[in-house]
This record gives sequence, structure tokens and C-alpha cells, in this order.
Amino acid sequence: MAVNGRATAALLRGFRVATTLVALALGSCVTAGEGERIQGDVAKLRERVEVIETRDVEATQQLARLRKVLDQATALLTRNSADVGARVAKSETDIALLTGKIEEAAHLLEQLQKRLGEDGTRLDGRLAALEQGQQKIVDRVAPSMPEDKDALWKEAQSRLAGGMRDDARRFFRSFLQRFPQDPRAPEAGLQIGRSFAVDGKHTQAAAEYQKVLDGYAKAPEVPEAMWLLGESFVELKFCSDARVLLQDLAKRYPKAARANDAKQKIRDLTKIMKDQRLCTS
Repeated sequence: MAVNGRATAALLRGFRVATTLVALALGSCVTAGEGERIQGDVAKLRERVEVIETRDVEATQQLARLRKVLDQATALLTRNSADVGARVAKSETDIALLTGKIEEAAHLLEQLQKRLGEDGTRLDGRLAALEQGQQKIVDRVAPSMPEDKDALWKEAQSRLAGGMRDDARRFFRSFLQRFPQDPRAPEAGLQIGRSFAVDGKHTQAAAEYQKVLDGYAKAPEVPEAMWLLGESFVELKFCSDARVLLQDLAKRYPKAARANDAKQKIRDLTKIMKDQRLCTS
């Protein structure tokens, strides 16, 4: 751009010299043709000078704009460099803090896993003990029943002999429900009734004896069921009902082992039937 300015200045000086010469020439004796030629040259030179001056102005303006853009870019670059430095410093600080938090979290996680492992071991032991205790409770409250009927009968008898009458009743009832046609079914019903009688629950006992009479009317256990039902009636102070039932037993099954017992019980009842403390009916 400086070269163009110097060139423009040289042309201007040449133009001024040329103008001076033209003026001097015009003031001397020249022909008309020579004067017109000189004037034409001067006009052309003026046009070139004007073009160069126009270009020089545009170049100067472009140079000014370029300098302005360069100044702005330099300022922006300087500011961005400072911002980047600050951001990098802050990022490094944040990363250091984050790394510390991660290390702390990893340490806490390791402690927690260790504690959970210890607690899990203790918990497993407690759960095992609890399951064993629950199984014992289940075995007492709802013992598992054997699938085989002979094993089921044996278990019921064993529990009854051991004084576990609730369990025995469950086993006998299961036997009756699953094997109602088995020859031992009437005896199972009598055993349930007897266990209630031992517990002093004579109403329940009477109900079980009646089930045997209703469900197994032709079974060999019927005389025994009638006798036991009569006994329950006596305990419930239903003396009249007991006497009628025992009379029927002695009449229908005279050869039964309980026939003589029934006759003796009838005589005893005749003596106490008027005592309202012993008989209500």
C-alpha cells in the first residue's frame, strides 16, 4: 500500500510539471496542431492520475478496515486465551474435587460391602434358625401327612399314645377323608371321639360317635360307638337319652361285649335320674 502512495505522489508531481510545461509552451510560439496534441496528452495524463488517486483511496480504506479487523481478532484471541486459562484452572480444580469424592465413595462402598457381608452371614444364620423354628411350629400345628395309609394310621396312633391328641385327631381325620372305605375308618372316628372325651369335650365326643353310627351303621364298631355315645350323654347329664340308647344297644346286640355293661349302666341311671344335680333330662 505504501508503494502505491509513493507512485501516486510521483505521478502528481509529473502532472504538475507537465502542466507547467504546457503553460510555458502555450505561452511560446507553437503551432495549433502541436498545441492540440499537447492538450490531448495532458488530458490523458489527468485521467490516469484520477484513476490512481481513486485506487489509492480505496486501498487506504481497505487497509484501515483490515487493521481494525486485526485489532479485534487480537483482542478476542487475547481474551479467549485468558478465559481458556481460567477455565482450565477451574476444570483442574473441579476434577481434583471430583476425584476426591470418587475415592471417598469407593472407600465407603468397600466398607458397606464388608459390613453387608458380615451382616449377611449373621442374617443367613438367623434365617436358618428361624426356618428351623418355623418348621417345628408347622410340624406341631400342621404336621405333614404320610401318603401311605398304613404310615398315616401308624402316625395317628403314635401321636395319640404320646398324648398329642390334637395331632392325633388331625391324622385320624386325614385318614377318614382319604380312606373312608378302609376297614379301620370306623375305629378312626371312635379314636377322635375318645380323644375329645379325655379332654373333657363331651359334646364334640358325642358328635364324633354319632358320625360313626351314621356313616358305618353295619360296622362291627357300632356297639362300641353306642356305648361311648351313652357315656357322653351321661357326662352331659342327658340321663334319659343315655338310658334309651343303652337299652337299644342291649336289645340289638345282646352278644356284644358292651351288652352287659349297658345293662348295668341302665340300672345305675334308674337310681340317679331323679337327682337333678346329675341329670337334667
